[in-house]
Amino acid sequence: MENAALLVDRVSKHFGGVRALTDIHLEFGKGEIVGLVGSNGAGKSTLLNVIWGAFAPDSGSLFVDGEEVRRITPEKAHNRGISIIFQHRRLMPYMTIAENIFIDKMPKKAGMIDYRKMHKDAMELLEMLDLDIDSRRLVAELTAEEKQLVEIVKACSRAPKILLMDEPTTALRQHEVETLFGIMRNLKAKGCSVVFISHRLKEVMEICDRIAIIRDGRNVIDGPKKQFTAESIVDYMSGKGHQPDRKKQGAASADTTSTRAPQSGELLSVRDLGMPNVHGVSFAIHQGEVLGLAGLGGSGIDDVFDALFGVQKIRAGQIEIDGEKTKFRNPRQAIGHGIGFVPEDRQLYGEFLELTVRDNICIPKGQRSLAFSTIKRKDETLASEGYVHSLAIKTESVQTPIKNLSGGNQQKAVIAKWLHADSRVVLLSEPTAGIDVAAKAEVNQFIKEIASEGKGILYTSSYISELMEVADRIIVIYRGELFREFSRDEYNHNSIYLAINGIDE
Repeated sequence: MENAALLVDRVSKHFGGVRALTDIHLEFGKGEIVGLVGSNGAGKSTLLNVIWGAFAPDSGSLFVDGEEVRRITPEKAHNRGISIIFQHRRLMPYMTIAENIFIDKMPKKAGMIDYRKMHKDAMELLEMLDLDIDSRRLVAELTAEEKQLVEIVKACSRAPKILLMDEPTTALRQHEVETLFGIMRNLKAKGCSVVFISHRLKEVMEICDRIAIIRDGRNVIDGPKKQFTAESIVDYMSGKGHQPDRKKQGAASADTTSTRAPQSGELLSVRDLGMPNVHGVSFAIHQGEVLGLAGLGGSGIDDVFDALFGVQKIRAGQIEIDGEKTKFRNPRQAIGHGIGFVPEDRQLYGEFLELTVRDNICIPKGQRSLAFSTIKRKDETLASEGYVHSLAIKTESVQTPIKNLSGGNQQKAVIAKWLHADSRVVLLSEPTAGIDVAAKAEVNQFIKEIASEGKGILYTSSYISELMEVADRIIVIYRGELFREFSRDEYNHNSIYLAINGIDE
């Protein structure tokens, strides 16, 4: 490609014994929007971090405007006109919007920061996105959507030649996505090369000129958008080729999963649940059942979990426990009804970093026991040691502060907490996040064993393969509504991926 703004030439990257990228070769033209597509773990974010200079490649080269950039760093990338919008927001919460936008280039006057000019320039940029926000507001006061838009404004403020976008639409509403697409088209018209990562296939098909698919850190196919359909993209992502008989394929996939049969009684049911981002969702969790929820970021799944744990109030519908209507005004009430929650962000909601492994595991049960008797520390020690053994939690002892454990082992301890609390229904949001492959298998097997004892599990994961392995049924939530339900004999990775994108076969 003669007019390539960026050339990634046979780049490889590994972390320990795990190879994240292998001989990746991609070209990105000037004035072109390229969709970089692949399943979770395919290497998309790793590739962007290599281009941005956050990760040094083990081999291969990067060329910007035809010139090789050796030992690229974020500073070099910035100087070469490369900007990035990260998947996970990196704004400073207790700085203003304007300070975040211009954090590395604050205007100065007479050696002092010119706050008047900074806020004036920030407001002009915010108006590009039709954002009616005072640039003097703290980022901590913003909604998730507003924070994402500020990230976009920050990246665009540098007039980039190459813009890397890692899942920029996850937190955005539809009209905000349309505004973002307008900005992307404007950048394209100015000759900017845009690399767009998204799991939302409809967005990829709408905005991109070309699509590059990677799988397991390797090139699969790269071509103009017109040669792809949503179905063919999913087939290339999965590596299974075109599958005309998906139901037959789904049945074969289901054979590899557990054949555990859920028991008949309903532990928890949700009827016509209504919240700002959830509309009329209904489902039930039975004794001994793992119910999977599948959906893209912003689909409403997080809101469902928050409602069931008393974090968010519901506006409509009802929740029933053992057939009795109930409302949870706070997490304490949910815990009192036998509901436990393992959140995706364990450090924010799931654990007490200064306490020991034992205390983290035993806290919910210990709090309830205080009203009746003295907590038996010996029993707690024995119980927590049992979970350390069964979940293979790597720690010197149960007296070790949980903050000293690796991320994966901290997550296991959070799961153990609710199992020890005798929760009848356990909500698991990305329970294997940050855990190595071997530990994931152990945790998922343990979850199935817990369900077989009669507990109900509500399970969500970004990895469809994990949902298919663990769940007895999978419900797909799309834009806040129940889109489709899959029974075990209907399981098929590609069909589920299409469903979470709002595409039914």
